[in-house]
Amino acid sequence: MLATAGQQLDPTDMLIIEIMQEDGRISVSELGRKIGLSQPATSERLKRLEERGIITGYGARIDPAVLGLGMMAVIRLRTTHEFIRPCLKQFSEMPHVMEVLRLTGEDCFILKVLVPSPAELETIVDSIARYGAVTTSLVLRAEPAKTIGRALIRRANS
Repeated sequence: MLATAGQQLDPTDMLIIEIMQEDGRISVSELGRKIGLSQPATSERLKRLEERGIITGYGARIDPAVLGLGMMAVIRLRTTHEFIRPCLKQFSEMPHVMEVLRLTGEDCFILKVLVPSPAELETIVDSIARYGAVTTSLVLRAEPAKTIGRALIRRANS
């Protein structure tokens, strides 16, 4: 089931979401202790959040620099409508492209890329530039992404 805008969540669901965002490896029994529910009731809550499309997956946080991908860049692309689909196809095939944002306004896309070197970044920029004007910025430091907290969930549900 796909999530729809403003799905209603009770306080227990919100607490589960907060805890799971902080520690996706927490056991169901430990999660149950923290939220005051039995292990079976907690499992059922998690299953419903997954079925509703609210929890979409679980994963590890990886340090790209340790893997030799210490350079992050943001690439902005301004293109025409005819190139939107070819761009999306190419971006999906590029392993260094970590995130693609399609935009309104003058720029059509923002890409977040991880590369080992300036030469690799140049290759990526050159392959994208055939679609239009490219602007590239090096990221000096990336702060961890915020989790979706209770206050934001409440605002979306009001």
